[in-house]
Amino acid sequence: MTGPLSMVARPGLHAGAPAAVGAVRLQAGGDGLVMGRNRQGDLVAVRLFRPEPTRLLLFGGLRCAQLLALRALALGAHLFVQSAREPDWHGFLHQCGLGRKSASFLPPGTQPPVPRSPAHPQLLLVDTGPSMGPAPDGGVPWRATLRVRNDLGSWDLDPLVRSDLVIFQRLSEAEATLAATTLGFTEAQSWLSRIHPEMVGLVSQGRLQWVLLQPTSMETALFGPVSRA
Repeated sequence: MTGPLSMVARPGLHAGAPAAVGAVRLQAGGDGLVMGRNRQGDLVAVRLFRPEPTRLLLFGGLRCAQLLALRALALGAHLFVQSAREPDWHGFLHQCGLGRKSASFLPPGTQPPVPRSPAHPQLLLVDTGPSMGPAPDGGVPWRATLRVRNDLGSWDLDPLVRSDLVIFQRLSEAEATLAATTLGFTEAQSWLSRIHPEMVGLVSQGRLQWVLLQPTSMETALFGPVSRA
């Protein structure tokens, strides 16, 4: 992993395979995008918008990607979407009552305008779905780039190790083997294919933790279950 990315939570984070997560050290205090709660019930958040670019990689379903996008919008970010599934994203924006002031669509390979200031952060969501598609560039300050992948394959290994934050929903056994071997979490391999459908594994700076997304009642009404489909 490259680039610092702080995760915020209160003490008491270890769950699952102790050997894999025993080295986790999280910064207390601050703010960011709320991912959910750990098994002790503490909030876990990540700081997406920083003076340097932030690269995120999600292996999961469309509804999980939309949940994260909605939470980023709540932080005041402008959402830019590149996707072959535009009707699904148009439906998402309509459900949420969002217009062009909050979200825009971009053709694949194009870049948003540079953020004007830290007060105007951006989330560039590259929904490549079942295929890889063009890789996003290195990004700019105050922009987080979230790449969404339906499945994990051998072609994902380079972005897997280069992303600042990797988010896993429940993986297949083959995917779990590939992810755990690549990232050095062999002790946690079995957990990656057994976690709760609405739980995610977060990997940053060589550290892994488990987080239950815990959608709010409003989010549940909008998306329904956010398990990987």
